[in-house]
Amino acid sequence: MGQEAYERAKAFSDTKLKELRHSLAGTLPDNAAVITFGSYARREASPQSDIDYIVLNRDPSQIDSQLLSATGDSIGKIVELAPSEGGAFAKSVTRAELLTNVGGNNDTNENLTRRLLLMLEGEWLTNGDEFKSLRSDLISLYIKATPRDHQLALFLLNDIIRYWRTMTVDYMYKTTEDTKPWGIRNIKLIFSRKLMYASGLFSVGLTADKSEHAKHETLSSLFDLPALERIVEICGSGNAARIKSSYNCFLDYMESAENRSKLKSVAQGNHDDPIFREIKNEGHNFTRQLLSAFESVFHGTHPIRRAVIF
Repeated sequence: MGQEAYERAKAFSDTKLKELRHSLAGTLPDNAAVITFGSYARREASPQSDIDYIVLNRDPSQIDSQLLSATGDSIGKIVELAPSEGGAFAKSVTRAELLTNVGGNNDTNENLTRRLLLMLEGEWLTNGDEFKSLRSDLISLYIKATPRDHQLALFLLNDIIRYWRTMTVDYMYKTTEDTKPWGIRNIKLIFSRKLMYASGLFSVGLTADKSEHAKHETLSSLFDLPALERIVEICGSGNAARIKSSYNCFLDYMESAENRSKLKSVAQGNHDDPIFREIKNEGHNFTRQLLSAFESVFHGTHPIRRAVIF
C-alpha cells in the first residue's frame, strides 16, 4: 500500500523547505527573516502549490525593493508559483507592524492575516531564531490580556475567530466582485482554511486552568506542529483518525493538476458540477468529524463551548 497523501505532501514540502533554506542562507541582514505560510508551512504542498512568504525586519530601511526582488527570485528558482499579486505576501514587514495596534484602527486585513498565519501555520526559511522570537512575543501579547489562570486565552481566541470570519467574507468578495476562481477557493475554504481555524480553536481550549507561563508553553508547543499534526496531538489518534482520513481525501484530490484545473473552471455557484460535488461532499464530512472531535475533547461545561458562542 502506498503512502497516504499527507505523508507524500509532507515529504515533498520538507524537501522544498530544505532547498529554500539552503538557497536563501546568508542573503539577508542578520536580524531579518524570511517566513513562509500556506501549504508549504502546513507540510501539505504539491508541485501545483504556490508559496506565500514575507520578509520580516526590525527596520524598514533594511529591506529595499532590490533586496526584496532578489529574495523573490531566489525563492522562484525552487518554487515556481509565486504569491498572488497585490495580496499580503511577498512583501517586507516589520516586527512593529505585527506586534502593535492589534484590533486598532490601523490593524488591516493584511496585518491580521500575517499575524494569525505566523502563529497558526508559519515556518521560517531564514533566521529561525528571529521567527521563533516573534512567535513567542505574539503569544505573550495575547495571553498577557488574560487576567486569571482559570480563563482561556480569550484575546487570542477572539482574534482567531475574527480571522476565520474575515476569510469567509473575503472569499465572497474575491469570488463575486473580484472574479477569482470560485470552485477551488470554496474547497480550500472548507478544508485547509477550516483546518487551520480548528487547530487554533482547539489549541486555545487547552489554555483553560493554566497559569500564564503554562498557557505560553502549551501554545508554543502546539504551534510548532503543522495544523493536521496539531489536531492529532490535541484530540488523540482515535478521535482524529476520521479527520485525518477525510483530509487525506482532500490532499489526494488536490495533488492532481487536472483536478485543480477542473475546479478552477467550475462556474460561479454551480454546486451540482460533478467535479465540485464529489470533493464538496467530503468537505461536509470533514466538518462533521471536526465537530465530533471538538465535542469529544471539550466536555459540555468546558469554557471553550461558551466562548465560541458568547
